[in-house]
Amino acid sequence: MLPRIPSTLVSLITLTMAAACAGPEDAGLEPGPGGESSAVSQALGVCDGVTCSGHGVCKDNAGSALCVCDEGFTGASCATRGSNFYARSLLVPGLADPDVYKEHDDLFFLTGTGDARTVPIYESNDLSSFRFKRGYDPSVADPAYDYCMIWAPDLGKYNGTYNLYFSAQRVPNGMACPASGQDVTTFVASAPDLNLAFGAPRPINPNTTYPRTTITSGCTAQGCNRNIRIDSATFTDTTGHWLYYVWFDRGNNISSFNVATPATTVYNHAGPALHTLPADEEGINEAPEILKRNGIYYLFFSTGWYNSQYATKYIMSPTLYSLTRARNVWRHSQPMRDAAGALVQTHGHNVVVDRRGEFFNIFHQGAFQPAGTFTGRSTYKQRIAFKPDGTLHSLNQVTARWTRLTGYNYSLDLVLRDGTVVGPCINAGTIGAANKVTFNGVCTSAGNRLVNKGDIAALRIFYSNSSTWGPFVEKAYDGVSDDVFLEIPGGTTPFVDLSWSEEETGAQYSIDVQRRDTGAWIGPCIGVTSVNRALAWTYSGRCDTPGINVASSNISTFRICSAVNGDWSRARCGATAYDGKGMHVPVVIP
Repeated sequence: MLPRIPSTLVSLITLTMAAACAGPEDAGLEPGPGGESSAVSQALGVCDGVTCSGHGVCKDNAGSALCVCDEGFTGASCATRGSNFYARSLLVPGLADPDVYKEHDDLFFLTGTGDARTVPIYESNDLSSFRFKRGYDPSVADPAYDYCMIWAPDLGKYNGTYNLYFSAQRVPNGMACPASGQDVTTFVASAPDLNLAFGAPRPINPNTTYPRTTITSGCTAQGCNRNIRIDSATFTDTTGHWLYYVWFDRGNNISSFNVATPATTVYNHAGPALHTLPADEEGINEAPEILKRNGIYYLFFSTGWYNSQYATKYIMSPTLYSLTRARNVWRHSQPMRDAAGALVQTHGHNVVVDRRGEFFNIFHQGAFQPAGTFTGRSTYKQRIAFKPDGTLHSLNQVTARWTRLTGYNYSLDLVLRDGTVVGPCINAGTIGAANKVTFNGVCTSAGNRLVNKGDIAALRIFYSNSSTWGPFVEKAYDGVSDDVFLEIPGGTTPFVDLSWSEEETGAQYSIDVQRRDTGAWIGPCIGVTSVNRALAWTYSGRCDTPGINVASSNISTFRICSAVNGDWSRARCGATAYDGKGMHVPVVIP
């Protein structure tokens, strides 16, 4: 255990950093004779107007302005992305189910599942290096009871009070814990300030019919979704202060309620008791996390067993209330397996944190080494990037597409940012004559080497129509994109993968194309009967609805139209120009 840093020292560090570019009232310092402290006056004189491009903090360096850049940015003014911009980094080994509370851009607190008897709390000024602050032992704070199976805490602030929610079993002091006849449930403890000295745990909404702490196993008379079992997550905006949680019925399910009005609606979001789930989710929807960005709400959740299909997915919606599986479910991560199919890495139970406009996904990563053998979980961080329609680039998937040469086979190499070439990463025995492959983070043809997306500088596609391999095409890679197109000289475009933004819940879609030779529109090219509610389509050169062939090389624009309840008189459409060669075309419907 690392030594606890005194809160007075933490406050001094924070004030010093803030004072470099803030006024005295912001820094909390006593003003000098001229209305400001001399240290702040000096810093303001040097740093006045120095923004560090919004990606760092200005400091007085012997009378000169010095920008201390945030992680991922370099240069005198922090305007340049470094080679580590999308790198994945280890935050705390051995910590699972992470949650982060942000006090401000230069003070963060991280907690998670530790030894299942206490709640560890870490502190950071840069969201990169974390130091142990203190541990919370509810059995010490509440000596009448013993607590065990302490999992998945949520740390936040509401109405000036710091709150720590956590899952646990509770028994009278001295009794065996875990106890038979109990399920894990959720408690909350509070602290008045950033010392985070939390008091005795309290049950949530005890002796009510509201969603509540339920120590005994089984469901309440009002329904299983009134049992606050595990994985609590709080979220606050103008709609209220919300508690999201997981309850048990045929698996793990997610619901929420407004903390200020628990007697009103309980909103059911996901889970096997509410929806038919795909087989890969294994009856598990858990670990809710809420993000709001650009007017869009995101519900992240984890699916599958920790040692099987465990991964992260998410739902997007313009309102909190409609964050349900009636919307599309997007995949953010994929469990990683070796060439023999044995599990080597998983990712889940995430929290999304922003710092000066940059978003980071903080999650636990499960390790299975040797392959298939679980050895532990640790907390990592990876920067998030958003697509124009608001969806996210995935955590660990890259789909490469390339033009076709008749009679050729293909293999994939990776060029890493340190200059290393991993090749073949996926060989011709796997890819064959296909013109598309998705890399999930494991080079199955290179000794099952693991490669994070952020470490890739370029992709290479080798092509051959014999046993001799030599020619290849290479495409630079930004470290985050889900899609890469490589054009082989003389190759043709065998298909075009279309994708588009999700509109209203229950919307249906159709596909139009504009001919390059005449400028005429064919609409629909692929009608609603075929597309229905899908958000992707592979176009292979034929407009099914009118029954005519239109080569992709003869298409100048793809257009996607959407309608609700079959009202195509009010259809809304979005279009993307097409160069006749590319193999992935995203469309945003305004």
